[in-house]
Order: sequence, then C-alpha cells, then structure tokens
Amino acid sequence: MGVYSQYKHREKIPDGAELLISILLRYPEVGSVHYCQDRHALRFTFVVTNVQESSGQDLLLPALEVYHNLEGTEMQICEVDCKHEENVCILTITRDVVSMTQNEVGLIVDILKLHYAQRLVCDEGDLPEEELLVQEEMIDEMLATIKQDDIDKSVVAVREEGRVLVFKT
Repeated sequence: MGVYSQYKHREKIPDGAELLISILLRYPEVGSVHYCQDRHALRFTFVVTNVQESSGQDLLLPALEVYHNLEGTEMQICEVDCKHEENVCILTITRDVVSMTQNEVGLIVDILKLHYAQRLVCDEGDLPEEELLVQEEMIDEMLATIKQDDIDKSVVAVREEGRVLVFKT
C-alpha cells in the first residue's frame, strides 16, 4: 500500500518519508529517492537525455571524496551507477546516511546540473527562495534524526505529474 494514501487524511508523516519529500521538493532534478533500510543508505536517481556515454562515476566520485576530506568525514557507502537505454542514462547514486549532509546533496545536484546542463531531466520547480531554504533546513534536521534512529522500513519517493508520491517498499 502506498504511503500517500495513508497520509492523505493529514496524519503525521514519519521522518523518513518527510526527508524524501523534502529532497524532491528542494531538488527538482532528483527523479526519485529511495531509503534502503538494510544498508541505511539513500539512493538517488537522475535521468539524463541525449547521452551516448556517461562519466557519472568519473565526475562524482572524486568530487565527493574531496568534499569529505575537507569535511573530515569518511563515506561508508558511495556508489555511482549509470544504465543506458537508447539515448537516456539513468544515473543512480547510493550514499550512506551516516556521513551524508544536505550540503552534499546540493553539491551532487549542482555538479550534475553543471556537467549535463539542459540534458538533466528536471521537474518544474516553482518554489520561492524562502521555501527552498525551509526545505534545506528540513533536510538537515531529518538527516540528523535518521542518522541516530534507523527508519523502520524502506521507502521510496517518486515524481508523478507534478506530485511527489511516497511508497513503502
């Protein structure tokens, strides 16, 4: 059963689902985000069009390593995978929750936007600047919460026709 249907009556949304929703609201370039309970990790999916080959790994892994060296932290899980189908690349980034920050999510998105430009599929993000900052704060808070307390189930948030839907997996 989809989480969306459980919460349409204004019940409190669990922190894990709220984190995924905030990530998709703040970063319209993220196609979906999945919390993997067994790995205590987040898996981000991006779609890039008109790509013959992707340098996703060559592009992101060194940047994330430098970022974590500067922050004095160590990544436990950092995986980048590219799957090609015709002229579309599905770029998947899996990161452990323990060492991840909201700034890192922003860095990943900024690097992909810079490298792929108009080829990075992006939902129409029309949130005002104030709301973007609120979403960043919520992402920080929710990441801090789930670093300490594991989410009790795997969940995925996806975009569909301008909406964010969250499902238990």
